[in-house]
Amino acid sequence: MDLAASRRGRAWRALFAATLVTLAGAALVGGASDASAEEMSRRAWLGVELAPGPAGGVIAKHVVTSSPAAKAGMVDGDLLVAADGVPLEDPKQLIARVALAGPGNVVNLRIRRGGRERDVAPTLAPFPGRDQILRLDKVGTRAPDLKALVTVSGTVPATVGALRGNVVLLDFWATWCAPCRLMAPQLSKWHATYAAQGLRVVGVTSDNVGVATRTAQALAMRYAVASDAAEATSAAYGVSALPTMFVIDKKGIIREVLVGYDPSRHAQIEKLLQALLAEPAP
Repeated sequence: MDLAASRRGRAWRALFAATLVTLAGAALVGGASDASAEEMSRRAWLGVELAPGPAGGVIAKHVVTSSPAAKAGMVDGDLLVAADGVPLEDPKQLIARVALAGPGNVVNLRIRRGGRERDVAPTLAPFPGRDQILRLDKVGTRAPDLKALVTVSGTVPATVGALRGNVVLLDFWATWCAPCRLMAPQLSKWHATYAAQGLRVVGVTSDNVGVATRTAQALAMRYAVASDAAEATSAAYGVSALPTMFVIDKKGIIREVLVGYDPSRHAQIEKLLQALLAEPAP
C-alpha cells in the first residue's frame, strides 16, 4: 500500500512528497507503481535525495548505497555546485539534467565537501524501481537504531543493540493497511515457531497506542508491537510503503527487505530465518 495514497500522517506525506520531487526526473526513488520494466529502463537513476543548499547549490541529503552517485564517491551532505559546467541553484536543475542524459551516460558534477571542491563523474543507471532501491540502500548495512518507540504490546527493545544475538523481523505496518493485516498471521506463525530459537518479531506502526492496541488484539498479534507516532524509526529505515519488513541478523546487519504482501516469498524468507538462526552468536 502506497503511503501517498493513504493520506495518513503529515510526516509520511512530507517524506513521500519529498521523494517524488526528487524523482520527478528519476534522480532517486519512487515513480508510478505500475511502470513497466521497459519504461523504467529508459529512466536514468543517480541515487541521491536532494535538497536546496542554504546559499546556492544543491545538498545531497542522502546518497543511496551502491547507487551511481555512491560508486562515484559521493556521500551524504555533499554540496553539488555544478552539473556539466552549469551552476546549480535548485534540485530541479539536476533532476532535469539526469533525465536528459539518460541511462548509461555520464553526468559531470562538481561537489564541495569540507570547504574543498572536487569533480565526480557518475555513470547513470536505469531506474531499478523503488523496492529494489531500498534493498540496495539497506541490505548489508547496519540496522539503524530504534527511535522514540512506545510499547503497544510485548517486550519492545529500547535499541537495536539490545537485539544483538537475536535474529529480528522488523515489520512496519499500519492499522488501515489491508496488506499489513494479511501479513500479521504469518508473522505470528514465525514468532510461535522460532521465538525459542532466538527470533524476535517487532511490529512498528505510526498509529497511536490506543488504535494500535485494538488492532493488535483483533489480529491476535502474538509478537511485540510498538507505536512510532513520531515516525522517526520509519524515516531512519527509509520506509515509504507498507508493509515493509527488514530481516536483521545476530550482528545487527540487514540481510533482506520485503516490501508489500507477497506470499510467494514467504518460503524464501523462512529459509533465510532458519539459516540466520543457525549462525553463531557474535
